[in-house]
Amino acid sequence: MTGPYAGSATPQVHQMLGHAMIQGGLSCRAEASSLAASQGFGDLDDLDGWIVLAGLRAGSATGRVFWDASDLVIMAPAADVAARRFDRCVLLSG
Repeated sequence: MTGPYAGSATPQVHQMLGHAMIQGGLSCRAEASSLAASQGFGDLDDLDGWIVLAGLRAGSATGRVFWDASDLVIMAPAADVAARRFDRCVLLSG
């Protein structure tokens, strides 16, 4: 696909699981941990305990546009994912 949603010659890859960076190199794990702690989930402060549940690239070949939020990343505690618990996921943009 060409045009404004093609990604300006950069690969547009969505992601499931693993680790990711946002906004010029900030760790998604650090952001998720900080946000969870600010919302009362102090037990989720271990950075290594977070994984990417889904990462959606804006401007991809699929034509995704998330307002002005750029990419969206849904982070989840790895132990929660293993237990099929999704109530403490965190949404990050950047």
